[in-house]
Amino acid sequence: MTGPTVYPWQTTYDSAVLEMDLARMPDRVKEALKAIEERLRSFIAYGSPEHTAIEGAGRALATLKVKR
Repeated sequence: MTGPTVYPWQTTYDSAVLEMDLARMPDRVKEALKAIEERLRSFIAYGSPEHTAIEGAGRALATLKVKR
């Protein structure tokens, strides 16, 4: 049995959403958005599990930016 898929951009995303230091959060969000943008430069099938995960991550990061 295999564990859940971890995408290359997910580590920086996790760091952003789990950051407790409000002073560091904007930088973490920027890093996560950059990692996602880099991944989007290569082919990802629309509607694939990773594409769906990226859409959700983008919404979550946008929420963090607004609430900050």
